Amino acid sequence: MEFGKKHVLIWGSIFLLLVGLVLAIRQLYVMFAVLALLAPVSYYLSRGTLETLEVKREAPGLMKAGQQRAVRLTVTNIGVRRRYFFTIRDRLPDGLEQVGEGDGRSLVPSLAAEEQFLHEYVLNAKRRGVYRIGPALLSHSDLIGLFSFEREVGRADELVVHPTPERIPAIWTRVASLRSPERPRRRFRGEGNELYGTRPFVPGDDLRRVDWNATARRGHLVVREYERAEATDAAIILDLSRRSHSGEGDDNTLERGVKLAASVAVQMLERGSSVGLIAAGAADASVPPSADPRQRVRIFDVLARVNADSDEHLSEAVTGHLQYIPSSGMVIVISPTLETEALEIAEGLMGRGHAVLWATVEALGQAVARAGEVDAQQLAARLADRGVDAWTLMAGRELPVAMRRAQRGR
Repeated sequence: MEFGKKHVLIWGSIFLLLVGLVLAIRQLYVMFAVLALLAPVSYYLSRGTLETLEVKREAPGLMKAGQQRAVRLTVTNIGVRRRYFFTIRDRLPDGLEQVGEGDGRSLVPSLAAEEQFLHEYVLNAKRRGVYRIGPALLSHSDLIGLFSFEREVGRADELVVHPTPERIPAIWTRVASLRSPERPRRRFRGEGNELYGTRPFVPGDDLRRVDWNATARRGHLVVREYERAEATDAAIILDLSRRSHSGEGDDNTLERGVKLAASVAVQMLERGSSVGLIAAGAADASVPPSADPRQRVRIFDVLARVNADSDEHLSEAVTGHLQYIPSSGMVIVISPTLETEALEIAEGLMGRGHAVLWATVEALGQAVARAGEVDAQQLAARLADRGVDAWTLMAGRELPVAMRRAQRGR
């Protein structure tokens, strides 16, 4: 009940009663009775309006960040009386929003018994995560606005929002030079860009691949064969140490690290690589390496859920998950840490025969705050001097233009 209307009713009723008693006017007694009974009668007539309403939701269970999908709420009156003037809206957590103007409410002026009303809106997934949509909120006020009623109806549905990968610079371009020399390079003949060799022409070969110079020298048709790029097995290590991450909103170091991890995973999987993810937070959600087509969904499901909630150092997470790193495979480390332990981690991985790519995620307004830390550019240069393919992910920029590769000797 609103403060103003409540006091008007109370003092108005008292005034009519006193005047009626003093002047002995019957009509004022009647007016007093009507005014005094107005509030309880209005409450009684309105209190059950929302009790016979049911709500069912049709919503997606999986989206990707930045995607928009339709959500439908169907309200059904399962009672025998018609219900008047109530509103419906969905409860949305931070990270999800309704597209369009207004507060997301729909007014239902009237709903007969067994009748249905459809409330539809467009849902925008602002950032990755796991969310609960609902329950739906029904609201009703009595006709004179004295009382307000609310009721949560229906279940809350889970929505998983995957990170949206972006096209980034090729991260394997230095793998051949960084790879341990003991491991021979595998070659695959087929369609590709690198010349593998030549062989005699056989029926069915593409005439565009005929090497006419070699044909003239040998006196018979010769075709060129090309080498398909090697699929490099890889493990992505995402630093989830609580002490490493900083920032707020969508530009914090964790969110940008997650987006980079998703982009790298897609790039490697499209290349045919076996890819794993080391994501050791408060709960270990690491994914063993695989080239299965479903690996993308497995990795993205984990990336949707991760938080920077680990009390371990990055070095401890790496040491405890060496079994997730393919033998002689590539290791991509994504971390905002500026501590010099990064050099020790990288050297340890390279000593085990792994090519290492290290991406340092810069924070907005980042400064050297603790002993043992260095500038992000300095750390990248020192990593590059040790043979690491070192990158920095600059803050405040879109992912494809934020990546900057360090050069040796800088």
